[in-house]
Amino acid sequence: ARVCVGAFSDRRLAAARRALGPRVATSLGPHQVARLRALAGTGTLATRLSAAGTRGLQRYACVQVPPAVRGVPILTPGFLTLAHRIGLQVHVWTIDDPATMHQLLDLGVDGIMTDEIGTLRDVLSSRGAWPRSGQK
Repeated sequence: ARVCVGAFSDRRLAAARRALGPRVATSLGPHQVARLRALAGTGTLATRLSAAGTRGLQRYACVQVPPAVRGVPILTPGFLTLAHRIGLQVHVWTIDDPATMHQLLDLGVDGIMTDEIGTLRDVLSSRGAWPRSGQK
């Protein structure tokens, strides 16, 4: 219940889904991320939500993305809104800068992947989102 499988390969994600069964949580693969990003960049939200393009994306747990690829923004307010509207959590990687962590949390991302866990802990603590010692 605490594991989410992600990969940079649609083929490998499909193989993991087949091997692990329908209960395993998985993220969108690269082609699905591109589809979601394209939908987020076109039309009104109502149009995007009713578009056939979002069909099937609801069965995944999340979308895991960098903020941008080769200077092209992936994580935009529209992308985040659309992902949340169809039930996907949005996790962003790899964020090691505290100012960027704060910006992403303010934007509404659901998770941050980092190589600097102490920095993320400090950011979350400053926001009251990290339990103090002895709390659960």
